[in-house]
Amino acid sequence: MDMVFDAKNLKRLHKVVKTSVGLELSDDELYACAISIIRFTCAKIIRSQGTLPLKEKNE
Repeated sequence: MDMVFDAKNLKRLHKVVKTSVGLELSDDELYACAISIIRFTCAKIIRSQGTLPLKEKNE
């Protein structure tokens, strides 16, 4: 995680979340936000490659 979001990037993420969404996040919340961004991005990439199926409607 440190390789993806170093202190400079976390500070930038904090600023984006504060100005765009209006949330003032604690350090733990900011870390959780960064993890969510990574998971979301990875899932989008995998889905776009067709290797991760979307949930079935019947489930």
